[in-house]
Amino acid sequence: MMFGRGSTRLLGVVLLIMAVGILLTACQAAAAPAASPTASAATTTSKLILSADVVQGSKNVPKEQQATNSCVLSSRFPRNSEIVWRVRVYDPRTGNMMNKSQLSKVEVQLSNGKTLTMDYGPHPKNPPGESYWTASWVVPKDNPTGTLSYTVVATSTDGRTGEYKPISVQSSLPTITDQTLPDLAQAG
Repeated sequence: MMFGRGSTRLLGVVLLIMAVGILLTACQAAAAPAASPTASAATTTSKLILSADVVQGSKNVPKEQQATNSCVLSSRFPRNSEIVWRVRVYDPRTGNMMNKSQLSKVEVQLSNGKTLTMDYGPHPKNPPGESYWTASWVVPKDNPTGTLSYTVVATSTDGRTGEYKPISVQSSLPTITDQTLPDLAQAG
């Protein structure tokens, strides 16, 4: 069957109209707003969210150096120095930070087998500042040098858990150096 010149044009126009209609339908479907992934994920997520850092503690730091060396982010720790872990735990359902009434335990698990129980409270203590979870460990004088990996694990009173592991790049992990700090009397 042969189409005349008018039929060919008509067929071309019909095909063009169909293509535009299909394209508009596809664009409208793609542009339709979807449920917010953050909102829907927050209502179904049960894993607690943790953020953590590691700072130099004040133990065995001379009094005149404490203002500049204590509670300062660090990844290098001499033997006989104090390593302090600071942690915030968030409820993924609310986005709020969780305190000791909402968490049954928060622990730091060290690669050397030690487990440190974290406490919740204001820092600094006098005058009271922001509250978060902390635990500290004084590096033994005979501790081997090298990196110290760790994991922080939190458990809520309703049984949900979460964990924090630092990025496993050796140069950024806490590292025990061969320096040994002398024992200093601490003011009570």
